Amino acid sequence: MGWNTSALFVRGRSIDEVAGSLPDDAEFAPSGERLSADDAWSHSPGQRLYLAVASGWCQMWDTDQRIAPDVDRYLASGALGTLKGTRALAVLFSSVSSIYGLWLYDDGTLVRGVVFHNGEPVVDAGPPLPVESRVEIPSWGPDEDFLWAVINDITGLTADVDQLFEVYEPVRR
Repeated sequence: MGWNTSALFVRGRSIDEVAGSLPDDAEFAPSGERLSADDAWSHSPGQRLYLAVASGWCQMWDTDQRIAPDVDRYLASGALGTLKGTRALAVLFSSVSSIYGLWLYDDGTLVRGVVFHNGEPVVDAGPPLPVESRVEIPSWGPDEDFLWAVINDITGLTADVDQLFEVYEPVRR
């Protein structure tokens, strides 16, 4: 499977807290539907968010890649206030474009951001995380395995295909 999605992991926050802190132009409501991790990571149609809590981390998967790459902008606008006072990790998987990125926040402040395009860093902010030196990088550069190693190191979570996610639909006005 090619990974083309993004995720935001927030320590110690509930689904309602994370969904409720989204920017005004990205309002979502629970649909009542629950789907598997496979659906959350790659589901079509898009436009939905998939949220779950495991091991003290709320994870929000966004197959349209709208939120994770723009966390800095949302924080600056006053959205995503739930990231204050905790640790959060945003990741971007785009195997079609060969773009992989991660942004680690402590108390709403970026401490590490790195984005690779075709194996080369195009964004490199903050000191590398210890896990970055422990992961064997293939000759083509960081990939899904690299991001999952970072996710696991920071959150303790793994790619659990048995995890169920709450589906959130966009609110139409």
